[in-house]
This record gives sequence, C-alpha cells and structure tokens, in this order.
Amino acid sequence: MRILVWGTGSTGISTAREMKRQGHEVRLVDEIMPFKDMDIPVKPIEPSDIDWAELVIPSPGIPRHHPLLLRAKKIASEIEIASRLLHGKIIGVTGTNGKTTTVTLIHSILNASGLDVGLGGNISPPLISLVGADPEIVVAEVSSFQLEWIEEFRPFIAVCLNLSPDHLDRYKDMEEYTSQKMKIFQNQCTDDIAVINDDDPYLKEIKLANVTAGFAPFKGTRTSGAYLKDGDIYFYGEIEGKGPSLKHARIRSKGLVEDMMASALVTRFLGASTEVMEEVFRRFRGIRHRFELIAEMGGIRFIDDSKATNVGAVEKALEDIGSRVVLILGGKDKGGDFSSIAQRFAPLIKKAIVMGEARPRIAKEVSRFVDTYMAEGMEDAVVQAIETASTGDTVLLSPGCSSFDMFRNYEHRGDIFAKCVRDRLTKKN
Repeated sequence: MRILVWGTGSTGISTAREMKRQGHEVRLVDEIMPFKDMDIPVKPIEPSDIDWAELVIPSPGIPRHHPLLLRAKKIASEIEIASRLLHGKIIGVTGTNGKTTTVTLIHSILNASGLDVGLGGNISPPLISLVGADPEIVVAEVSSFQLEWIEEFRPFIAVCLNLSPDHLDRYKDMEEYTSQKMKIFQNQCTDDIAVINDDDPYLKEIKLANVTAGFAPFKGTRTSGAYLKDGDIYFYGEIEGKGPSLKHARIRSKGLVEDMMASALVTRFLGASTEVMEEVFRRFRGIRHRFELIAEMGGIRFIDDSKATNVGAVEKALEDIGSRVVLILGGKDKGGDFSSIAQRFAPLIKKAIVMGEARPRIAKEVSRFVDTYMAEGMEDAVVQAIETASTGDTVLLSPGCSSFDMFRNYEHRGDIFAKCVRDRLTKKN
C-alpha cells in the first residue's frame, strides 16, 4: 500500500518506520522541514503527495480540517493503525487532565504484578512503537487529537478521567471537544469495560449506555466501581472488596487521588492485588513538571506545574496550593477563559505574571480581579515573582497554555523555569 505519513515528530517517525517494516511504500512529509538529520528521507508536503497516497496517517498536531486532507482517499490516526497491529488488550485512558499520571500508575501496578505490559500513546513512546514487542497488555494515553481519525480502535478498558474546556483553538466549542473525547468508548462491546469519573461536573451530565464502572469519593450505583472511605479505596459490585490505602501515599492534590482511584479500579479488573497497588502508590513521587516542588528558600516554595496546559489544570493546582500564590501564566493561546479562575481565586492570588503569545488576552481577563504584570519572558517572570513573594507564599508556574510559542515543549518550559529560579536564588545568596 502507498502510505503518506505526515509529520516528523516522534509519532510520525515511528509510524513511518513501522509502515516500512510492514512492507508498505512510504513517504514521510512535513510542512516545515526538520532541522535534525533523519534516518528516513523526508520532503516538503505537496498536493501531489496526497493524491499519490492510498492512506494518509497525519500526526496528531495536523488539524483535521486542513485543506490538503480534503484530497485524501483515506485517513487514519497512528493509534488506529497501531491497534490493528497489536494483539494484546488495550487499556485506553483519556481526559483533560491526569492522563499521564494515571497511565504511569496503571503500567507500574501491572508491571509489578509480573504481567507483560507496555506503555505508549500520547505519553512517549508512540503506541505504534510497541508493535514489535507486542505486549499482552498495552496501556495507552489517548488525546482528543488522536481520537479524531479512529474507525476500529477499541480498548478493552476505556477510561475518561475528567473534562474541562481545552483545545478551544482547535474545536469550535466544548460540545465538539467532548464528542471527540467520547470516541474512546464508541467501538467497545458488551465484554469491554468503560470507566468514568462519577464526580466530574461534565461527565455526570453525559449519558453513556455502556458505562460499566465509575470512581468517586462516594459509593456509586453502577455495576462496579471504586470509592473512598477514611483514606482507603474500596471496590463494589462484581469486584467488591477493600482496596489500597492512600494513607502512606505522597498525596499532593485532589487530582492525584482521582488518578489513583482510576488506576486502582482498572488494575482490579485485571487481577492486581491490593498489596501491589498500595506499594506502587506509596513509592510514587509524581510526574515531572506536574505540581513538582523544585526549590524552597526563605519560606517560599517554587512549584513547576508546566504540564498544566489548560485552564482546568490551573484550577486544580490552585485548589491544592494551600497558601498565597504568585502565579505565572501564559504561552501559546488555546482559547481558554482565565477570567473565572482569576475571580474565584482572587483572594489567593497575590499577583498574576503573564507571558507569551497569549499575554495580552490573558492579562485583559485576569487584571479585572488580581494584580497583573506582563513579563517579557521566563527570566523576567521569575525575577518579578521572587520580588513579589514573601515568606509563606508559593511561586507557581501553571501556564494554562501550550508551550510552543517560546519553548520546544512543556518539559523544556519547566526546565527553563527551574533554571531561572535556581540562578536567581544563587545570586540572591
């Protein structure tokens, strides 16, 4: 088959390699040529490339309404192709926030249980890179972008953790964004398991006929589920029994508790023991750049939450901060509304420092409620934050935007924040 792979990020490169390995005729193309040397020939995309291809596999970052895609004979996402080549059970996890933490916990529990398990998807590596190893269980982090071009993608266990406004630069409204997320359930059969957060404001309003399990702080009414009682997780329904205790886990946020409940529920269905879950939770130290404490000096905490790329994630961080906060916001605009969190958390926010491409719009929205400073870049933002913060305060990088206006990715943004903080604290002393 003639296959056009569009995009030279890790997903595109891994897809092109696997399609060649499968014996297909492959062209790798991009709109912007990569700076790095490639082991696969790559060319600038032209309309003739689309006409040549029998199948186009666009990377997740390619908008589905791109005019060139209108010429394609057939389009499929990388996760769709990967799922056809993988033979193991797929555990698919989506949601606006908490995906990376949850799939990491699920993978850790199953691995500690001695099962043959792989991890991929929106978290590195791409799902298709697992085809060679073909593990018995595949834990996949799945984004709305990846779900746009699926046909047969069918997780044995599909999870939606939560929903809040995100990617509104790509989707016309919350309804369209939600419809893409809900595709994770669309191909499931009677024997499959659908899991949702029964305490999520958006998910509570969505009627899904095939939902079989839920998790929440309270005991629900579904066929099966998980709930909290006195710091312990309990299961009900066909998986009834006492689950792991969270009393010895390093809990930094309500969101982490939800992620642990979801991972416990999923792995309970797969036969993991309570003891293994509890040990994984006890040892878990979090995901890099997700509410990560990077420094503490003079009674001021510095927290890197660079992974917070939407307003909902910023809201979760502010709910858990427990102190007055100097908040660093901004980046590449995704259309999120910051006015509501500025109004809600106004007594908590000592100053909002706004940077990046979205700076003018965000500053306009938040300055009605909190003191606001427009920074020229990360170093300027950190200097202003240190000058503003007092003993007992927290300096929080929780941008609520993607990073691609100023940085390679959110990891790069978090690393630069940490470097700027440490440099300034060293100079100060």
